[in-house]
Amino acid sequence: MNNVAPHPTAQPLDLGEGRRIRSTTVLCVRRGNSVVMAADGQVSLGATVMKQSARKLRRLYNEKILAGFAGSTADAFSLFTRFEAKLEQYNGQLGRAAVELARDWRTDKLLRQLQALLLVADTQQIFLLSGDGDVIEPDTVANGSIAAIGSGGTYAIAAATALLQNTELSAREIVERSMKIAADICVYSNQNIVLEELTIEPAKATV
Repeated sequence: MNNVAPHPTAQPLDLGEGRRIRSTTVLCVRRGNSVVMAADGQVSLGATVMKQSARKLRRLYNEKILAGFAGSTADAFSLFTRFEAKLEQYNGQLGRAAVELARDWRTDKLLRQLQALLLVADTQQIFLLSGDGDVIEPDTVANGSIAAIGSGGTYAIAAATALLQNTELSAREIVERSMKIAADICVYSNQNIVLEELTIEPAKATV
């Protein structure tokens, strides 16, 4: 009998000390005057799907900033609260707030136990935050930016990169198609996609 290789699935992201982020796909794409973030709705506990329609995105700071999470829901909500406080402290400066949260997350004994990854964005920047103190801003690709977290993140990034480089699709269309591709491949993601979009308002002409 021939040995048949199993269908490949995304490996969990190892955050060290036995912490692993397995579930979900969160993708963010910036192109033109739009930034779009999307997340699937699946919550997995081991090999069991516990929920199909979880909401993993939030709008923060007067709805000017998008944030999504992969990992423990309770931990992510705690991080959202702290991140929003940082945004208020630094008047909505996304980069400064991200750096300060990552610093606290790495050095605080209690925060270090939180098992989640955050993806945050405004109309100008996208950042990935982790408990290791990482604040990663993606490179510009074909006049746009792409970032993703979660077990289906690599599939979503691959699809979005190809679409960004080879099509004229909008950021929203790229995200929708890429999330569907990731959900078709990653067993920890599903097709219940929630999207949020920020749009840069065109400058008004002055007389």
